[in-house]
Amino acid sequence: MKSVIYIPIICIFLFILLFILYHKKNYYPYAARHLLTKREYRFYLLLKEVADEYHYIICPKVGVKDLLAVTDKKQYMKYFHKIAQKHVDFVICDKDLYVLFAIELDDSTHETRDARKRDHLKDKAFAAAGIPLKRITDIDKKQIRKLFR
Repeated sequence: MKSVIYIPIICIFLFILLFILYHKKNYYPYAARHLLTKREYRFYLLLKEVADEYHYIICPKVGVKDLLAVTDKKQYMKYFHKIAQKHVDFVICDKDLYVLFAIELDDSTHETRDARKRDHLKDKAFAAAGIPLKRITDIDKKQIRKLFR
């Protein structure tokens, strides 16, 4: 008789457990956010004015792995992992999407030891690939124009 009383309680418990598991399985804690920070967006607006004069295309936040190919097939993964999670702030392309150069908008966060190490890796990797990587700190049109020389 007592076991008959426990059956509905067990069923309710299982139902609650399944509901919780189903809810967790379908839980996606994401929200849209702007692609660029406020500083990057201010820079982008000035950069766009200059790029438009040359009929160039600006690609923001491009993954380094999408720009550089690892040429060492024996140690491919070692070198791929060095660039896999990195990006550059902007890439300037011609109308055919041929990469002309990349831009890093540096700020005070680039002054730490770790940041300098990451920046050094990017600088060397881009140089090896023959893609100019240009760094800029000031957001002013005069400095931006210099990037296109």
